[in-house]
Parts: sequence; structure tokens; C-alpha cells
Amino acid sequence: MYEDANAELENVDPFNRTTPEVLSIRAAIYHGLKKWELLRVVALQLTRLEPANVQWIVSLAYATRRAASIEFARDILLAAKPIFPQEPVILFNLACYACQLGDLDTAKAYLRDAFGIDPRWRDAALDDKDLEPLWGALNSGV
Repeated sequence: MYEDANAELENVDPFNRTTPEVLSIRAAIYHGLKKWELLRVVALQLTRLEPANVQWIVSLAYATRRAASIEFARDILLAAKPIFPQEPVILFNLACYACQLGDLDTAKAYLRDAFGIDPRWRDAALDDKDLEPLWGALNSGV
């Protein structure tokens, strides 16, 4: 029903279409529809409107990975890492990107840091296909 939701957003007053509330709904819709370039545009705007919300940086990187390249997505998260040093989601996604780029040692290091902040990310790592090359190491205690 993403198309229906998107159509409903067209009924929002044009002066309110660029509010964070409306844009966040649009971001969810574009994610669901796999409209990565549109999600990039919306997520970038949301990072400007709500720079303290780590979700928008993660969404921007996620869409960039799919619309452009994993390297560009990694660069977005590397720039965000010092801004959000205690956000395990940044480290987790950097681990995914490193793993997909074949840098397993770096991926392990990012995962160790993420697990140190919040051990619950270990369960997510064992379920994320991006990290499949590390599943054996994760089971033995990375």
C-alpha cells in the first residue's frame, strides 16, 4: 500500500510537504518501494532538518548503497562516525559494508565496537546476509 500512502501525501498542503514529519513518511514509502534515488534526496533533506537523528544518516547511506555504490555509502557513515560515536547502528552498517568489500578484519573490528556499545547487535549480525562471511567467526566470539 506504499503507492496509496504516497498518493495520500499529495493531499498535504504544499507548505507542509517539507516538514520532517511528512518527509519521514515519504522516506518510509520510498524505502518500501525501493526508490533509492528518491530516498537519497529525502534522507539528505532530513539530515539537514534533523542533524541529530542518526536514522537519517543511516537511511541516506542505505539508499546511496543501492543507488550509487557501497563505497559512497561507506564514506557517508565514516563521516558520521565521529558525530555519533556511541551509535552502534553506524558501526554495524560499516561492518556490513567492509564485509561486502572483502575487508573482513575491518568488519570484525566494527562489529566488536558495535557489540561493546550494545550487545543486542550480535543477534542482528547473525541474521544479516551482508555479514554471512563472518557468521562462523561470530558464533565463536568475535
